[in-house]
Amino acid sequence: MPDRLTTTSRSADEADAPRVAILIPTYDNRETLESVLRAAASHDLPLVVIDDASTDGCDAIIADLEHQGVVHRSFRVPRNLGKAGALRAGFELLRQTGFTHAITCDSDAQHDTDLIPVFAEAIRRSPGVYLLGCRFPLHPDQPRRNLIGRTSSNVAIRAHCGLAIGDSPCGFRGWPLELAATIPGLSGRYAWEEEMITRAAWAGWPVRSIDVPAIYHARDTRVSHYRFRRDWSEGIGIYLLLLGEALLPRLHRGSADRRPIRGSFLRRFDRLLSPGPLRGRRPEAATNRWFLLAAILLATLVATLAPASFATIAVIAWAGWRWHAGFAAIVIAALPSLDATGVSRSILEWIVLAGGASLLSGFLRPGRRAIAPTR
Repeated sequence: MPDRLTTTSRSADEADAPRVAILIPTYDNRETLESVLRAAASHDLPLVVIDDASTDGCDAIIADLEHQGVVHRSFRVPRNLGKAGALRAGFELLRQTGFTHAITCDSDAQHDTDLIPVFAEAIRRSPGVYLLGCRFPLHPDQPRRNLIGRTSSNVAIRAHCGLAIGDSPCGFRGWPLELAATIPGLSGRYAWEEEMITRAAWAGWPVRSIDVPAIYHARDTRVSHYRFRRDWSEGIGIYLLLLGEALLPRLHRGSADRRPIRGSFLRRFDRLLSPGPLRGRRPEAATNRWFLLAAILLATLVATLAPASFATIAVIAWAGWRWHAGFAAIVIAALPSLDATGVSRSILEWIVLAGGASLLSGFLRPGRRAIAPTR
């Protein structure tokens, strides 16, 4: 049968349309791999599998499915690269064969492949958008450690780039391959996907979410290659590095549809006046609430420990602006320094009033989100 990855005879309309493929990385997921691949292949999109040097016989399953025509292309890396390395290898393979977009999902059967057409249609409507899966509503059996990690990642990204993300670790995504090719990441494992959200937002890529079901298998059948000490520590290091980078002025190349300088300025100004919507059960609103709580606690600590001076005020204002902390947190942190530097009591009262108003606006503002869910 013809290889749909290398077919080049297309009409003019097809040449302008996004070329979308499904990309599934796998490592030692023998028990679920075949069912996931068959389900993903049923949606009439080319299916590419990257075997990250599996040791449990996944290569034989992939070879058999490729022979049957279920898998259209596979590639086995010579040594285990981690999820980030496997994804990057798959993206490069797709780019070399003429594709423009990839829909990624995991091989552990925790992503509902019936949502692949939803991602594909969203890509065709908005090819310049980075699509993130958002598991909502939460699964009642979701491990608490996973939920804490998800919330922490969401809050960190909110500080980095001002976007209220609902589910930053979810690997069910729609990727423009230009994004993956032009934006480097430092992480080599699971933190890479979260890191790419921040770096994509910094570069001016629009980011939107698609609600997907939350699927968790029984603990005795669940396969996870996440290692808490190794991957959690790497994630913390990446998030701290990005916080440091966020403090620096950045210049990114823009384009007709991506204006990172203007977009980041407007987003920061919006977040300065209000922390974002704090009402509702949506995970994006929860991210704003957790972020605001963390910002106020940090601001209280700074107000207690930082020396009172104009330099302290300048540092607080800069960090609060760059980390999208909001006017209320900036006021709390700077108030002792403002009071000690001789600012009149009436001006201080107006500053406190403005900080309180900005805090209240998060509960009153409409439910507009930086990331709009698609169903």
